[in-house]
Amino acid sequence: MKNETSAARPPIGEIWEAFCDQLKAAGRDVLAEAGEDPFEQAEGFRYLTRLTRNFLKAGVEESDPAAPLVSTENPKIGLDNPDYVYGRARIAPAFEYRLRSHMGDASMISFGAFSGGLGTPKGLIRDGYLSTDQMEIGPDGSFELALSRERRTGNWLPLGPETNALQIRQTLLERNRQRPSPVELTRVDGGDPPAPLDPAEFARTIERTGMTVAATVRVFLGWTRSFRDHVHEVRPIDPNLLAFAQGDPNTSYNYSYWNLGPDEAFLIEFIPPVCEYWNLQIGNHWLESLDFENRTTHVNHHTAVRKEDGTVRVVVARRDPGVPNWLDTAGHARGGLALRFVGATEIPSPVSRVVPIESLA
Repeated sequence: MKNETSAARPPIGEIWEAFCDQLKAAGRDVLAEAGEDPFEQAEGFRYLTRLTRNFLKAGVEESDPAAPLVSTENPKIGLDNPDYVYGRARIAPAFEYRLRSHMGDASMISFGAFSGGLGTPKGLIRDGYLSTDQMEIGPDGSFELALSRERRTGNWLPLGPETNALQIRQTLLERNRQRPSPVELTRVDGGDPPAPLDPAEFARTIERTGMTVAATVRVFLGWTRSFRDHVHEVRPIDPNLLAFAQGDPNTSYNYSYWNLGPDEAFLIEFIPPVCEYWNLQIGNHWLESLDFENRTTHVNHHTAVRKEDGTVRVVVARRDPGVPNWLDTAGHARGGLALRFVGATEIPSPVSRVVPIESLA
């Protein structure tokens, strides 16, 4: 409550120390998972700093739903998709919003209203979801979207009774040369300017951030272990994992884990189904996407090279084998893999195996 007295909570100094202790505990989880590999230790702690920065920024600087701010600075979590430009904003069901944008270079843009959050007991819960293929788009590619509890005419994204966040995904099929469109989000129901910093709310934010960072590390290490139990086998994700990180309801998620020597290649072959979009990507052990801006670490339905019979063969290897659809591991010996299908009615069962690189010639 806003009128909470200072005596009702521990001093801010104690809350800060507890926050630091939670980061220390998360660091111990990272060390235990990375083992003795200095490279994976460093990436693990970089992952921890990225999570901390993200949740602090979202909770402190971008936290007022009365003055929403769309941010595209998102961390790499759960094999984030290189084809997606993610956006986020803090919103609340007590307010009504209008979003304006245009398609630009995007093949599709989707909008999700969510409650809960990553790392919380409830998890991230999807309250409403809408994609531009379901919306009215102007001849010039521009559009407006209403976000509210009450139904509105035209493009409308319903908010749930506990909605606290808007998530946006812009799909760019050629990420290196395409640019996302700017998004304007405003309140349309009036209201006062943002209030000054509230000490009690700030203290709660610090507490939540510490818990969220530590829990997010544990949750996605659980994902990594689940994928690693079926190394070099591509299979649908365990539904229990998605229960705490709900995403696009139109997407079928498939995952794997790879662990390769310098002269080995991981092959994945499948015939893509009729669908709106698919992609296959690799990431590191912490389930972060790799350096997709400077290396080829994923393919999609637009960029992949197919065989004459329609089959796509993707090759994951630590060095270039000189064949199409090679995914560069960017110095990594092991990591995760994601294969997504959007709008597919039938999901193929990929065939996968590890072979010597020399055999690919």
